[in-house]
Amino acid sequence: PKAISTPIYGLDKIEEEEDTAVAADVDNVDENEDNKILDGSQTVEGQEVDSEDYSDLEEYNDVDEDDEEDDDNSPALYSLPNNRDDQRIQYAIPLPDRLHVPIIDFKSNTNVGSIHLSPHVFGNDPIRVDILHRVVVYQRNKKRGRRNGGARTKTISEVSGSGKKMRNQKGGGVARAGHKRPPHWRGGAKAHGPKGSVQNYETKLNKKVRKMGVRMALSQKLKEGNLILVNSFEELGTHKTKVLLSALEDLGDIGGKYGCTAYIIDHFLEDEEQENEDWTLRSIDGVDINMHVASGNLHKVKVRNQQFLNVYDILKYEKLVLTLSALEALEKRYAD
Repeated sequence: PKAISTPIYGLDKIEEEEDTAVAADVDNVDENEDNKILDGSQTVEGQEVDSEDYSDLEEYNDVDEDDEEDDDNSPALYSLPNNRDDQRIQYAIPLPDRLHVPIIDFKSNTNVGSIHLSPHVFGNDPIRVDILHRVVVYQRNKKRGRRNGGARTKTISEVSGSGKKMRNQKGGGVARAGHKRPPHWRGGAKAHGPKGSVQNYETKLNKKVRKMGVRMALSQKLKEGNLILVNSFEELGTHKTKVLLSALEDLGDIGGKYGCTAYIIDHFLEDEEQENEDWTLRSIDGVDINMHVASGNLHKVKVRNQQFLNVYDILKYEKLVLTLSALEALEKRYAD
Protein backbone atom coordinates (compact mmCIF):
# COMPACT_ATOMS: atom_id res chain seq x y z
CA PRO A 1 0.00 0.00 0.00
CA LYS A 2 1.07 3.54 -0.72
CA ALA A 3 1.86 5.95 2.09
CA ILE A 4 -0.63 8.68 2.89
CA SER A 5 1.94 11.31 1.88
CA THR A 6 2.11 9.99 -1.68
CA PRO A 7 -0.07 11.81 -4.23
CA ILE A 8 -1.61 8.56 -5.52
CA TYR A 9 -2.86 7.44 -2.07
CA GLY A 10 -6.54 6.56 -2.20
CA LEU A 11 -6.77 6.56 -6.03
CA ASP A 12 -8.14 3.72 -8.13
CA LYS A 13 -5.77 2.19 -10.63
CA ILE A 14 -6.94 2.10 -14.25
CA GLU A 15 -6.54 -1.36 -15.74
CA GLU A 16 -5.77 -1.48 -19.48
CA GLU A 17 -8.33 -3.60 -21.38
CA GLU A 18 -6.91 -5.92 -24.05
CA ASP A 19 -8.71 -7.32 -27.04
CA THR A 20 -9.62 -10.91 -26.13
CA ALA A 21 -9.52 -12.10 -29.75
CA VAL A 22 -6.00 -10.80 -30.32
CA ALA A 23 -4.85 -12.32 -27.05
CA ALA A 24 -6.25 -15.73 -28.05
CA ASP A 25 -4.43 -15.62 -31.42
CA VAL A 26 -1.15 -14.80 -29.73
CA ASP A 27 -1.58 -17.76 -27.36
CA ASN A 28 -2.21 -20.15 -30.30
CA VAL A 29 0.91 -18.94 -32.12
CA ASP A 30 3.04 -19.45 -29.00
CA GLU A 31 1.73 -23.01 -28.61
CA ASN A 32 2.55 -23.90 -32.27
CA GLU A 33 6.08 -22.54 -31.92
CA ASP A 34 6.61 -24.51 -28.74
CA ASN A 35 5.50 -27.72 -30.47
CA LYS A 36 8.03 -27.18 -33.26
CA ILE A 37 10.91 -27.19 -30.80
CA LEU A 38 12.04 -30.75 -30.03
CA ASP A 39 14.41 -32.16 -27.47
CA GLY A 40 17.62 -33.18 -29.32
CA SER A 41 16.78 -33.18 -33.11
CA GLN A 42 13.88 -33.23 -35.58
CA THR A 43 13.36 -33.92 -39.29
CA VAL A 44 12.27 -31.20 -41.72
CA GLU A 45 11.56 -32.46 -45.34
CA GLY A 46 13.84 -35.45 -44.89
CA GLN A 47 16.68 -33.47 -43.28
CA GLU A 48 17.89 -33.76 -39.74
CA VAL A 49 18.08 -30.42 -37.91
CA ASP A 50 19.75 -29.80 -34.53
CA SER A 51 18.08 -27.82 -31.80
CA GLU A 52 20.97 -25.34 -32.05
CA ASP A 53 19.36 -23.95 -35.21
CA TYR A 54 16.48 -22.81 -33.07
CA SER A 55 18.70 -20.68 -30.86
CA ASP A 56 17.48 -17.59 -32.74
CA LEU A 57 13.93 -18.53 -31.86
CA GLU A 58 14.83 -18.83 -28.17
CA GLU A 59 16.49 -15.42 -28.27
CA TYR A 60 13.31 -14.07 -29.83
CA ASN A 61 11.30 -15.53 -26.98
CA ASP A 62 13.71 -13.94 -24.50
CA VAL A 63 13.15 -10.55 -26.12
CA ASP A 64 9.40 -11.02 -25.74
CA GLU A 65 9.83 -11.74 -22.04
CA ASP A 66 11.93 -8.58 -21.65
CA ASP A 67 9.19 -6.59 -23.35
CA GLU A 68 6.66 -8.02 -20.92
CA GLU A 69 8.85 -6.95 -18.00
CA ASP A 70 9.08 -3.45 -19.48
CA ASP A 71 5.30 -3.39 -19.72
CA ASP A 72 5.09 -4.29 -16.04
CA ASN A 73 7.45 -1.43 -15.16
CA SER A 74 5.54 1.06 -17.27
CA PRO A 75 3.84 3.91 -15.33
CA ALA A 76 0.37 3.10 -14.05
CA LEU A 77 -2.63 5.32 -14.57
CA TYR A 78 -4.89 6.40 -11.71
CA SER A 79 -8.33 7.96 -11.73
CA LEU A 80 -8.66 11.38 -10.10
CA PRO A 81 -12.36 11.46 -9.10
CA ASN A 82 -11.62 9.40 -5.97
CA ASN A 83 -8.86 11.72 -4.77
CA ARG A 84 -9.20 12.10 -1.01
CA ASP A 85 -8.03 15.73 -1.20
CA ASP A 86 -10.96 16.60 -3.45
CA GLN A 87 -13.33 15.03 -0.95
CA ARG A 88 -11.93 17.13 1.90
CA ILE A 89 -12.30 20.47 0.15
CA GLN A 90 -14.63 22.77 2.06
CA TYR A 91 -15.60 26.03 0.45
CA ALA A 92 -16.04 29.06 2.69
CA ILE A 93 -19.48 30.59 3.00
CA PRO A 94 -19.52 33.91 1.13
CA LEU A 95 -20.15 37.19 2.84
CA PRO A 96 -22.50 38.42 4.28
CA ASP A 97 -24.09 34.98 4.91
CA ARG A 98 -20.94 33.98 6.72
CA LEU A 99 -21.69 36.45 9.51
CA HIS A 100 -24.84 34.56 10.58
CA VAL A 101 -23.52 32.25 13.31
CA PRO A 102 -25.63 29.86 15.42
CA ILE A 103 -25.58 30.06 19.21
CA ILE A 104 -25.03 26.70 20.91
CA ASP A 105 -26.06 25.79 24.43
CA PHE A 106 -22.87 24.62 26.12
CA LYS A 107 -24.46 22.00 28.36
CA SER A 108 -26.99 20.38 26.02
CA ASN A 109 -25.10 21.07 22.75
CA THR A 110 -28.27 22.28 21.04
CA ASN A 111 -28.90 25.27 18.82
CA VAL A 112 -30.67 27.96 20.84
CA GLY A 113 -30.56 30.81 18.32
CA SER A 114 -28.36 32.78 15.93
CA ILE A 115 -26.62 36.13 15.82
CA HIS A 116 -25.27 38.46 13.14
CA LEU A 117 -21.63 39.29 13.81
CA SER A 118 -20.06 42.67 13.22
CA PRO A 119 -18.74 42.91 9.64
CA HIS A 120 -15.99 45.29 10.77
CA VAL A 121 -14.57 42.75 13.23
CA PHE A 122 -15.42 39.36 11.66
CA GLY A 123 -16.03 40.21 8.01
CA ASN A 124 -12.56 41.17 6.75
CA ASP A 125 -11.84 39.61 3.38
CA PRO A 126 -9.23 39.07 1.96
CA ILE A 127 -7.17 38.16 5.00
CA ARG A 128 -4.00 40.24 5.36
CA VAL A 129 -1.35 37.62 6.04
CA ASP A 130 1.35 40.29 6.25
CA ILE A 131 -0.46 41.97 9.13
CA LEU A 132 -0.79 38.66 10.97
CA HIS A 133 2.92 38.02 10.53
CA ARG A 134 3.89 41.45 11.84
CA VAL A 135 1.71 41.04 14.94
CA VAL A 136 3.05 37.56 15.69
CA VAL A 137 6.65 38.78 15.42
CA TYR A 138 5.81 41.70 17.68
CA GLN A 139 4.27 39.41 20.31
CA ARG A 140 7.17 36.96 20.30
CA ASN A 141 9.73 39.75 20.60
CA LYS A 142 7.75 41.32 23.44
CA LYS A 143 7.56 38.04 25.33
CA ARG A 144 11.21 37.06 25.05
CA GLY A 145 12.78 40.38 23.96
CA ARG A 146 13.95 41.52 27.40
CA ARG A 147 16.38 38.99 28.78
CA ASN A 148 19.53 38.95 30.84
CA GLY A 149 22.78 38.82 28.96
CA GLY A 150 24.16 36.22 31.39
CA ALA A 151 27.95 36.42 31.05
CA ARG A 152 29.84 39.42 32.37
CA THR A 153 33.55 40.12 31.86
CA LYS A 154 35.91 42.64 33.47
CA THR A 155 37.49 45.61 31.77
CA ILE A 156 40.99 46.95 32.36
CA SER A 157 39.76 49.13 35.21
CA GLU A 158 38.05 46.21 36.94
CA VAL A 159 40.56 43.35 36.60
CA SER A 160 43.00 42.84 39.48
CA GLY A 161 46.64 43.70 38.88
CA SER A 162 49.23 46.36 39.45
CA GLY A 163 49.20 49.61 37.59
CA LYS A 164 52.96 49.92 37.82
CA LYS A 165 54.94 50.09 34.58
CA MET A 166 56.23 46.58 33.95
CA ARG A 167 59.53 47.42 32.18
CA ASN A 168 61.46 50.20 30.63
CA GLN A 169 59.94 51.97 27.69
CA LYS A 170 62.98 51.42 25.46
CA GLY A 171 66.05 49.25 25.29
CA GLY A 172 64.57 45.88 26.12
CA GLY A 173 63.91 44.74 22.55
CA VAL A 174 60.28 43.95 23.37
CA ALA A 175 57.01 45.79 23.03
CA ARG A 176 56.29 48.61 25.42
CA ALA A 177 53.97 47.90 28.33
CA GLY A 178 52.44 50.38 30.74
CA HIS A 179 50.80 47.86 33.14
CA LYS A 180 50.11 44.14 33.56
CA ARG A 181 46.40 44.12 32.62
CA PRO A 182 46.26 44.47 28.81
CA PRO A 183 43.73 42.23 27.00
CA HIS A 184 46.40 40.28 25.11
CA TRP A 185 48.23 39.28 28.27
CA ARG A 186 47.49 36.23 30.41
CA GLY A 187 45.35 37.28 33.36
CA GLY A 188 44.46 40.53 31.69
CA ALA A 189 41.14 42.12 30.85
CA LYS A 190 38.63 41.16 28.17
CA ALA A 191 38.23 43.59 25.31
CA HIS A 192 34.61 44.32 24.24
CA GLY A 193 33.24 41.42 26.29
CA PRO A 194 29.65 40.96 27.46
CA LYS A 195 28.58 43.06 30.40
CA GLY A 196 25.62 40.99 31.58
CA SER A 197 23.14 43.85 31.43
CA VAL A 198 19.47 43.36 30.47
CA GLN A 199 19.23 43.36 26.70
CA ASN A 200 16.06 44.54 25.02
CA TYR A 201 15.11 43.10 21.63
CA GLU A 202 11.51 44.34 21.62
CA THR A 203 10.08 45.75 18.40
CA LYS A 204 7.56 48.52 18.00
CA LEU A 205 4.19 48.12 16.34
CA ASN A 206 1.44 50.71 16.18
CA LYS A 207 -1.70 50.09 18.19
CA LYS A 208 -3.93 50.36 15.11
CA VAL A 209 -1.92 47.63 13.38
CA ARG A 210 -2.24 45.37 16.43
CA LYS A 211 -6.00 45.85 16.47
CA MET A 212 -6.15 45.15 12.76
CA GLY A 213 -4.25 41.90 13.36
CA VAL A 214 -6.86 40.75 15.89
CA ARG A 215 -9.68 41.54 13.45
CA MET A 216 -7.89 39.62 10.70
CA ALA A 217 -7.37 36.59 12.97
CA LEU A 218 -11.04 36.57 14.04
CA SER A 219 -12.15 36.84 10.42
CA GLN A 220 -9.86 33.96 9.47
CA LYS A 221 -11.34 31.69 12.15
CA LEU A 222 -14.84 32.50 10.97
CA LYS A 223 -13.85 31.86 7.35
CA GLU A 224 -12.38 28.47 8.26
CA GLY A 225 -15.53 27.48 10.12
CA ASN A 226 -13.61 27.07 13.38
CA LEU A 227 -15.46 29.77 15.31
CA ILE A 228 -17.92 28.39 17.88
CA LEU A 229 -20.32 30.63 19.77
CA VAL A 230 -21.86 29.42 23.04
CA ASN A 231 -24.31 31.10 25.37
CA SER A 232 -22.45 30.80 28.69
CA PHE A 233 -20.28 28.54 30.85
CA GLU A 234 -22.37 29.05 33.98
CA GLU A 235 -24.50 26.03 33.06
CA LEU A 236 -21.50 23.73 33.52
CA GLY A 237 -22.43 23.53 37.20
CA THR A 238 -19.37 21.59 38.37
CA HIS A 239 -15.61 21.86 38.56
CA LYS A 240 -15.03 18.26 37.41
CA THR A 241 -12.71 17.92 34.43
CA LYS A 242 -14.51 14.82 33.19
CA VAL A 243 -17.78 16.73 32.75
CA LEU A 244 -16.04 19.59 30.93
CA LEU A 245 -14.15 17.21 28.63
CA SER A 246 -17.36 15.42 27.69
CA ALA A 247 -19.06 18.74 26.90
CA LEU A 248 -16.12 19.90 24.78
CA GLU A 249 -16.04 16.64 22.81
CA ASP A 250 -19.73 17.01 22.01
CA LEU A 251 -19.26 20.68 21.13
CA GLY A 252 -16.58 20.25 18.48
CA ASP A 253 -14.37 17.20 19.16
CA ILE A 254 -12.18 19.32 21.44
CA GLY A 255 -9.64 17.82 23.83
CA GLY A 256 -9.03 14.17 24.51
CA LYS A 257 -6.26 12.08 23.04
CA TYR A 258 -7.16 12.59 19.39
CA GLY A 259 -9.25 15.76 19.65
CA CYS A 260 -8.33 19.21 18.41
CA THR A 261 -7.06 22.18 20.41
CA ALA A 262 -9.24 25.10 21.43
CA TYR A 263 -8.83 28.68 22.61
CA ILE A 264 -11.77 29.48 24.87
CA ILE A 265 -12.64 33.11 25.62
CA ASP A 266 -14.99 34.12 28.41
CA HIS A 267 -16.01 37.41 30.01
CA PHE A 268 -17.38 36.90 33.51
CA LEU A 269 -17.07 39.81 35.92
CA GLU A 270 -18.30 40.00 39.47
CA ASP A 271 -20.82 42.62 40.51
CA GLU A 272 -19.15 45.57 42.16
CA GLU A 273 -21.73 45.94 44.93
CA GLN A 274 -21.79 42.62 46.75
CA GLU A 275 -21.59 43.08 50.49
CA ASN A 276 -23.87 40.25 51.55
CA GLU A 277 -22.59 37.60 53.90
CA ASP A 278 -23.76 34.86 51.56
CA TRP A 279 -21.60 36.15 48.72
CA THR A 280 -19.41 33.50 47.10
CA LEU A 281 -16.64 33.71 44.53
CA ARG A 282 -17.99 33.05 41.05
CA SER A 283 -15.11 33.96 38.74
CA ILE A 284 -11.30 33.94 38.59
CA ASP A 285 -9.49 36.37 36.29
CA GLY A 286 -12.68 37.13 34.44
CA VAL A 287 -13.52 33.43 33.79
CA ASP A 288 -16.27 31.35 35.36
CA ILE A 289 -14.78 29.63 38.42
CA ASN A 290 -15.97 26.13 37.48
CA MET A 291 -14.60 26.57 33.97
CA HIS A 292 -11.31 27.87 35.31
CA VAL A 293 -10.81 24.95 37.70
CA ALA A 294 -12.06 22.19 35.38
CA SER A 295 -9.80 23.27 32.50
CA GLY A 296 -6.67 23.51 34.62
CA ASN A 297 -5.24 20.14 33.54
CA LEU A 298 -6.51 20.03 29.95
CA HIS A 299 -3.39 20.52 27.85
CA LYS A 300 -5.23 21.09 24.58
CA VAL A 301 -7.47 23.83 25.97
CA LYS A 302 -6.58 27.38 26.98
CA VAL A 303 -9.20 29.47 28.81
CA ARG A 304 -8.74 33.23 29.10
CA ASN A 305 -10.71 36.41 29.55
CA GLN A 306 -11.40 38.48 26.45
CA GLN A 307 -8.92 41.11 27.65
CA PHE A 308 -6.07 38.65 27.01
CA LEU A 309 -7.14 37.78 23.46
CA ASN A 310 -4.16 37.87 21.08
CA VAL A 311 -3.30 36.91 17.52
CA TYR A 312 -0.67 34.31 18.41
CA ASP A 313 -3.05 32.15 20.45
CA ILE A 314 -5.87 32.52 17.93
CA LEU A 315 -3.64 31.12 15.18
CA LYS A 316 -2.02 28.50 17.43
CA TYR A 317 -5.23 26.77 18.50
CA GLU A 318 -7.52 25.16 15.93
CA LYS A 319 -10.89 26.10 17.44
CA LEU A 320 -11.97 29.44 18.87
CA VAL A 321 -14.85 29.30 21.37
CA LEU A 322 -16.52 32.57 22.40
CA THR A 323 -19.29 33.28 24.86
CA LEU A 324 -21.95 35.90 24.19
CA SER A 325 -20.55 38.19 26.86
CA ALA A 326 -17.04 37.89 25.40
CA LEU A 327 -18.38 38.53 21.90
CA GLU A 328 -20.14 41.69 23.03
CA ALA A 329 -16.99 42.98 24.74
CA LEU A 330 -14.78 42.18 21.73
CA GLU A 331 -17.05 43.91 19.24
CA LYS A 332 -17.12 46.95 21.50
CA ARG A 333 -13.32 47.05 21.83
CA TYR A 334 -12.46 46.51 18.17
CA ALA A 335 -15.27 48.53 16.65
CA ASP A 336 -12.96 51.49 15.98
